[in-house]
Amino acid sequence: MKLALIQGTRICEIADASFPVHADLQWVDVADDTTTQDTYQNGAVVKYAAPVPGPLDVIRDLEAQITPRRIREMATPEGQQWMLDLEAQIAVERAKL
Repeated sequence: MKLALIQGTRICEIADASFPVHADLQWVDVADDTTTQDTYQNGAVVKYAAPVPGPLDVIRDLEAQITPRRIREMATPEGQQWMLDLEAQIAVERAKL
């Protein structure tokens, strides 16, 4: 078990041993896989879950791939197909909106 230094719901630090802290902070025993990205709510560690990208995020990432270099590559048959494939992926994401 590890110790987590807690302030409110924030896990400030993970340590093997405690040290004196301000009264607004507390030491709590936590599982070894606890990180400072997790939170502490209602007496338990809540594991961090990365946000799931929505359609607009995916569209932005796909459109960011279209750079001047890629547009120049479009002059080749392979480049044209690449652009068509990318536009098809963007259309699928736009349909989700």
